Amino acid sequence: MKILVVEDEADIRANVVRMLQLEGFDLLEAANGLVGLEMARKHLPNLIISDVMMPELDGYGLLETLRADPLTVAIPVIFLTARTERSDRRRGMNLGADDYLGKPFSRDELLDAVSARIKRTQALEKTEPPVATGSRPGASVSPASPGEVSIKGYKILRQLGSGGMSEVFLARRISDGKEMALKILDTRVNQDSSFLHRFIQEYSLLEQIDHPNVARIYDHGFTDEHAFISMEYFDRGDIKGRIAEGLSPFDSLAVVLQVALALEAVHALGIVHRDVKPGNLMLRADGSVALIDFGVAKHSGQKLEQTQHGEIVGSPYYMSPEQATGMAVSPSSDIYCLGVIFYEMITGQRPYAAEKLEALLYQHIHNPPPRFATKFAEFQDFLDLAMHKDPQYRFANAKAIVEYISTRWPTVIRLMEARANPEVTGTIWVVTDGVFSMEGDIADLPGV
Repeated sequence: MKILVVEDEADIRANVVRMLQLEGFDLLEAANGLVGLEMARKHLPNLIISDVMMPELDGYGLLETLRADPLTVAIPVIFLTARTERSDRRRGMNLGADDYLGKPFSRDELLDAVSARIKRTQALEKTEPPVATGSRPGASVSPASPGEVSIKGYKILRQLGSGGMSEVFLARRISDGKEMALKILDTRVNQDSSFLHRFIQEYSLLEQIDHPNVARIYDHGFTDEHAFISMEYFDRGDIKGRIAEGLSPFDSLAVVLQVALALEAVHALGIVHRDVKPGNLMLRADGSVALIDFGVAKHSGQKLEQTQHGEIVGSPYYMSPEQATGMAVSPSSDIYCLGVIFYEMITGQRPYAAEKLEALLYQHIHNPPPRFATKFAEFQDFLDLAMHKDPQYRFANAKAIVEYISTRWPTVIRLMEARANPEVTGTIWVVTDGVFSMEGDIADLPGV
């Protein structure tokens, strides 16, 4: 999700950017309306958050110009304003503003406004027919659109998302009609060699891994304008949605078990993922989980020149203490991230929260692992081992997590709801030689 923040007051702009970055959004920022307009046309963000009163070109002028341009006409716009007169709001709504957020505003109010706009956009994308990207950000690409994307052998269906350096599209492989995710880097826009290096690295690392709990990769290549990777498409989305719906302790353990199996295979190849988070844990139709996104992963035998000593890599809410301090990472760093995710799945809350990045990182470095409520007390020892501040006192490796869960909660190996078929109440899952697989209907296990 790419968000453009247009605000002439530097402190307010920096605060908005920081709060949204902590939530994993890709942020662009502009200090006035004219710069904001130029950036909107160049980057086609999924959402614009703009101040109203600005020099040179105010928010009303920016919005009016955006709505008059077919390229930017449908980009959602949220106004930030201290003006409370009904006439001001009416003027903005008449010009096509999607929402107003009054100054001063809290972090929760900002996130609620952004979340509401995202949900509405997603709802529209499900009900509207595909149109050109130039007419509606996030939609499928038309061959005649200004943002044309054409990859030989694939038919682009629609955009799935965008990140700091690439965009992901749902595509159909022409040879067999198979739907897959097509991750694309525009080499014309992203001329920084480190972007291309990380993009190529993701394919080269994924190519080495053959495990059912790691995303399958099919192909990669280059055109005159793009680099691309085709990989498995997950129509059920990521674990974030399941956390929002609520996960039982056994479902949470089943997710942890599968991710641990994935990490066992990844770490065996000398690879540290460095960005294990709910958004990188995808769900298949059969309910199994797959780890994705190796763009910032590090191989033990490889020096990543774009990662300097002291540079922080990873997602702040799921970052190990050693990552937060810019120190060397190890497989134990991924285990810490998995512990953070486990706590969030069980409680629905992240273990640490702060409005400033520095405060959040401080908590990862210094605060002890959070305590579960009494009803979840049986999981405290597991969490303490996964989230220990000192890497040498965490689980020795991902295999140790699998063994711990299998021994402490053996039912998890057999029990997981079958979500693909509403007539089936559950399925039997087993681990055999490091592979997590579905074996049959839970009804075949009397008394469970």
